[in-house]
Amino acid sequence: MPAQTVEDGLRLFVRVQPKAARAHLGGGREGADGRVRLVAKVRSAPDKGAANTELCALIAKALGVPKSTVSVIAGATQREKTLLVRTAATNPLLDVVSGLLHHPGS
Repeated sequence: MPAQTVEDGLRLFVRVQPKAARAHLGGGREGADGRVRLVAKVRSAPDKGAANTELCALIAKALGVPKSTVSVIAGATQREKTLLVRTAATNPLLDVVSGLLHHPGS
């Protein structure tokens, strides 16, 4: 599962493809560390944090949370990133992530 609950919310493991034709989430991919990561495609180039900003907005929209609750906590300059979604209600978000993982193109 590309997500895990932590004390202050949900930790989300993502593989990002910048400069994609269209932005979307869906599907899974095994990372170098063996962890399954949610695949995210963003239109922005990885320049001055633009791709990270778009990624956080894309995740927030998919999960139905405010953009301000989503942040990159590891891998800011890498394709494999760890995001933190600050929330008390993690179970509904885990269901959404599971749906994105198993239904690519969402």
